Amino acid sequence: MGVCKDPRLTYLNSIGFNVVKLPRADVEPLEVLGRDDKSLDNLGKLSTIWKSTGTAPVPAPPAPAANINGQKTDQLKLSIGLDILASILQGMGVPSPRVDAAYSKAQNVQFTFTNVNIVRVAPLEVGQYLAHGDLDQSNPFASYFLDHSKEAYVITELLTSNAIIVKGTDDHGTSVGVDLPNIEKIVGVNVKVSPSGSDASELTYQGPQTLVFGFKVYGISYADGKWSIHGQEPSGGIAYMTAHEPRGVVLAPSQLMQTIPRMGSQPQQKPAAA
Repeated sequence: MGVCKDPRLTYLNSIGFNVVKLPRADVEPLEVLGRDDKSLDNLGKLSTIWKSTGTAPVPAPPAPAANINGQKTDQLKLSIGLDILASILQGMGVPSPRVDAAYSKAQNVQFTFTNVNIVRVAPLEVGQYLAHGDLDQSNPFASYFLDHSKEAYVITELLTSNAIIVKGTDDHGTSVGVDLPNIEKIVGVNVKVSPSGSDASELTYQGPQTLVFGFKVYGISYADGKWSIHGQEPSGGIAYMTAHEPRGVVLAPSQLMQTIPRMGSQPQQKPAAA
């Protein structure tokens, strides 16, 4: 499988998360995402398709992500960076989120993560819940867990924030000015835009609510009559891109790990390790 290197789908991979391309508020741990050869869709809560004598784990309260707050992305080409910013602003509720003209002096954009929290269900608790139950195979959507041409995911960890810091630079990495009044006119009253410190090229965009920007995934396989969970690296190929979009649990039968195709490509599988 070719590796997806589109920065719009990978800019969180270096900090261990997959990208939610359109940040959104209505994503919760233990929701199941299903993928066929066409799309990735939210199928609902894990508890609706998993028959278990155990109690579904409860996510821990949001906790500050001290190791992520203040981290910066790589310098991104202007067109790529402004596409990411437009998606973020759209998630914040800006109907026409393009601010390209305000960054006309810039060649690159860099993002700094701020106000970041983690919402998490402990993987061991998810494993215990799964161990005390089984898939409800009478549910037609069970095919996402049993069909080799489909995959499913269970959300266990989310990256959330209500703000992002954006800096415009030239090709040498030097800060450049941006048109703040133009930006304020575009984003309207619901998004607060303010200089970050004394650098007028660096702006903080703060929305009215906390949004989910990223997620993590674990894999689960069915072999020798039992389910097992394993880790899965973040990848642009599993960016949350659909209108129902988001670390989750990947469920795929009879293999150690399932690699996820580039969006729009045909599914391919990675054989079980010997």
